[in-house]
Amino acid sequence: MKDNQNDLYETSDLGIAAYFIVKGQQLISAEKRPGRYSFTFLGKDECQKLAVGYVNTEFSHFDAALKNLKSLIK
Repeated sequence: MKDNQNDLYETSDLGIAAYFIVKGQQLISAEKRPGRYSFTFLGKDECQKLAVGYVNTEFSHFDAALKNLKSLIK
């Protein structure tokens, strides 16, 4: 994995991580850190493009609805 260190993309956003998986990006690691999650994917450039495009998808609307519902029951 040392050769790929510069080609990694990390996110703590569960919705974006799920979107990357649906789009075929390779998940390298998933961790729970204090107060947040961490997901690391191979293919930094492609992940950056997908992250920008994510905002205009139904996936982001679904993720926002989930977050709103969670906040209603806290």
